[in-house]
Amino acid sequence: MKLKVVFALLLFTSLSQAQTKIIAHKSHSGSNSSFAKAYKNNLFDISRSNFGIANTYIRRLDTIIAVNNSITIVKYRQSKEKYEPGAQFRDLKKIDFTHLTDTLINDPILNKKNTVKFIKSSKKILYNTPTNEVVFIGFKNK
Repeated sequence: MKLKVVFALLLFTSLSQAQTKIIAHKSHSGSNSSFAKAYKNNLFDISRSNFGIANTYIRRLDTIIAVNNSITIVKYRQSKEKYEPGAQFRDLKKIDFTHLTDTLINDPILNKKNTVKFIKSSKKILYNTPTNEVVFIGFKNK
């Protein structure tokens, strides 16, 4: 009986692979040049791997409304499903998004005291949306 259990454990451990091929390559003294060659030729079957990068929602900023000096309302679209990194906003349809609203309090950049030109030049990119596509309401124009 012990022999059968030991045999079953050996069979199970030999069939299960606890390492990815990339980790196995590096842990068995694989050089960087041979790894690069194997990676370019897709020898690891990793074309679908994202190396642990989590899928995320795609967000697109629509409108920023300044209510007063301390409160700002931000309206944006968020994808209903999570997508792999690099998925493009333009590849999705309008029905793939839900409309959401957030309220910002005392934001240093998005407040009524600042001009639209200042906000656009602050290089603070919200949800990877180009600032020329965002509608600004209630901000100073000059």
